[in-house]
Amino acid sequence: MFVILASIGMGLIAVAVIATVALMAATRDQLTVAVISDLLFYSMVGFYIVWSMFHDSQIDYEVIFLTAIVGGVLPTMSTARIISKGRR
Repeated sequence: MFVILASIGMGLIAVAVIATVALMAATRDQLTVAVISDLLFYSMVGFYIVWSMFHDSQIDYEVIFLTAIVGGVLPTMSTARIISKGRR
């Protein structure tokens, strides 16, 4: 049952990533593209987490922790800088 639900989740995440890329290609507003890029990154991290549940590797958890630390803080700060147009 878990395998079926996880596979459905991976499929939904893949559809969300494709829709996000299509939205990024269609929009011209730089603010929207900046916010959507965070959505794309977190969707790919979620896909990798579900994928790593089914494939054994020694470095899976380290990659997940690194993306949570570095990927959670830095893109959010850069997006905030883009939204505020460089003001502090």
